[in-house]
This record gives sequence, structure tokens and C-alpha cells, in this order.
Amino acid sequence: MDNTVESSSTLVSKVPMLKPNEFDMWKIRIKQYILLTDFSMWDIVENGPSAEGKIGHDGRRPPPKTDAEKKVRQLEMKALSTLLLTIPNEYQHQFHHYTDAQILWNALEKRFAGTKSTKRNQRDILKQQYENFTSSKNESMTQTFDRFNKLIGELATVGVQMEQDDVNRKFLRSLGDEWTMYIVSFRQNDKLEEKELDDLYNDLRVFESEVEAKKKPTRYVHNAALLSASTDSTANPESVNAANGVNQEKGNESVFEAFFFQPW
Repeated sequence: MDNTVESSSTLVSKVPMLKPNEFDMWKIRIKQYILLTDFSMWDIVENGPSAEGKIGHDGRRPPPKTDAEKKVRQLEMKALSTLLLTIPNEYQHQFHHYTDAQILWNALEKRFAGTKSTKRNQRDILKQQYENFTSSKNESMTQTFDRFNKLIGELATVGVQMEQDDVNRKFLRSLGDEWTMYIVSFRQNDKLEEKELDDLYNDLRVFESEVEAKKKPTRYVHNAALLSASTDSTANPESVNAANGVNQEKGNESVFEAFFFQPW
């Protein structure tokens, strides 16, 4: 029990920092963080403070009167502070004056989410990366899967949803030629649209060590041949010297013929 509490405390202590070029992903992470910290905090970020805590016509917030109001106000300040803690130092001066978590949240989205045009361009770039995706040379299947899975996550973040069957088949097509004999049966499977990408990866991972092992014999045979040639040369120096002598004699004969039989 104590270990569980300590583990949760460690997790909660790591506030996900805002990265301007990964704002959509940060929104997902900070929401998860706030929900894990205190479920009621997210309601404040999403819907604003309670009626008692809202700014009045004079631009000021009325002080809490009852103990219940004080607890709500503390929770509102905790939500605001949590969001402020995620903002990098170079942007703090732009947002530190906000006193409402919901207003701060909207301001962050307006500042970092980008325009419709930039979002559309980002989607187009990710779609093109998806179409051109393929495994890299000397890359393991697991490394290919990690890159592909990350790309699928980025597409989902910008609102691009794809059929599961298409995603699975695209991943199979992206693997190298050494995987051909293993993935033929997977491509012919009528239930690919029902299989999660992680499950497909786990099915293929069974064969990964076998595929990787097949990449080694070519190098091994080549090295073995070189080693054998080197061993023969060391073990039979007389034969090597004899062969060198024959070559030398042939070379001398060629020189002799070239000198005496020139058409002067």
C-alpha cells in the first residue's frame, strides 16, 4: 500500500512541461496529469470557477466567506498554479498575470495551437510521411514499429483517423524483404481490420530473432573464407613462395620477349 502511494506521488510530481511545437500532445498529457492529481481541478480548467469565485463587474473576485468557499478557491488556485508551472520561462511574462485557470487555458490554446492553415499544413505533412513510410536499412522490426506507432499517434492528435485494416496493412508493407515469407499469411488474414496494431506487432515479434539471425550467415561465410585463406597462407609458406616464384618467372619472360622481339 505504501509503495502504491509513493509511486503515485512520484508520478504526480512530474508536471508535463509545455512544448510549443507539441502543443496538442501537451494538452493530452496535462489533462491526464490534472485528472490524476485531482479530478475536480479539470472541471475548473474546462468550465471555469464557481459562481462565487468569478470576477465581478468591478474586475475583482469577492473573497470567500465560508469554509466550503475557501476550499473551492484553494482548488481554483491550485489549478491555475499547475498550468503556470508547465509554461517555460521564456513565455512566463506573457501569461503570469492570469488569475483564472480557464481563461489561462484558452489563452495558451490561442497562442500555441496555431491557425487553421498551420494545422492543415501539419496534417498534410504527417499524411505524406505516412504514405512514404518504410523501414530503414539495418533497422529492426521493433525500431520500425516504434517509429510507425509514433506517427500514428501524431496523426490521431491532429484529428486524422484511419481504418485499422489500412494501418495494419501499411505496417506490413513497410517491413523489409527479409520479412516477406513471414507476413504473407498476415496479409491474407481477413481479420486484420479487427486486430490492434500492438497485437500485430506482438505476433510478428515472435519471428524477429529468427529474421535477425538470418542476416548474419552472409557476413560469417565471407569472414570465414578470408580466415581460411589467411590460415592456408600461414600454414603452407612454401606453396605461397613457389607460386610467387612462378609469377616472377612469368614476369621475367614477358620482359625478355618484349625487349628482343620488338620490331625495331
